[in-house]
Amino acid sequence: MNKTERVIWLICVVLTLTVLFGIIECRADLNLNGGLESELSCGRMGQELIDCGDYELAASSLEQCLKKHPRSDWLYSLLGRAYFKMGDLEMAEAQFREALDINKNNPAVKRMVLEMRKTQDLLRDRDISEWINIAKEKAADLVTLVIGVWLGMLLSGISGRFYSHFVRTNFRKALAKKDFDYVTDILEDLQFKREKAQLRMRLRELLAEYDLEEAKEMIIEYVDDREIEDKLVHFLVQIHKKSQAKG
Repeated sequence: MNKTERVIWLICVVLTLTVLFGIIECRADLNLNGGLESELSCGRMGQELIDCGDYELAASSLEQCLKKHPRSDWLYSLLGRAYFKMGDLEMAEAQFREALDINKNNPAVKRMVLEMRKTQDLLRDRDISEWINIAKEKAADLVTLVIGVWLGMLLSGISGRFYSHFVRTNFRKALAKKDFDYVTDILEDLQFKREKAQLRMRLRELLAEYDLEEAKEMIIEYVDDREIEDKLVHFLVQIHKKSQAKG
């Protein structure tokens, strides 16, 4: 091989190597661009699903895309947004953390984390407010119940005193007028209502005006109910015995 042939052979070799390197670089660029387009198409699809409100499908699609592009902070941020829109704040925060681990300067993720924290604070404040409102309602119900019971007791006490005064006054007036029918009517009513304290006081007043036998005859004559008659006579005798014992 002479000198000229060698030069020609060397030039051919160099040209061949140049072409081969060019082909390899082109394939690498094609693979790289294909990957970028695939990540871009995944992100666009996830974004469209989120914008349409189909958050569950967006999350499912983005999770599949992340298996092919595990180092994409953009896809992680979109997945976090999908979970955030679904109200799953715990999962959303996990995806945002993944995105920040890949790219700590991702502005979209930082903005979403700030928004999520505000949402968590609002939810916490709402829960506290609801508990406060429930406590206020329970306290109001308790106060109403206490006031109701107190008013009931007060009215009952007032009505009881009024009733006692009414019975005592009418009983004394009936005794003074010798209206024995009304006297025994009052005694019967007290026995029927089991107003024992009132009944004892009225029977003492009766014995103060009449002796035991006269009082017994009055009850026997004017009381129509035999059972009530027997009880009134029994109480009358007992009260008379106690007064005699004291005397």
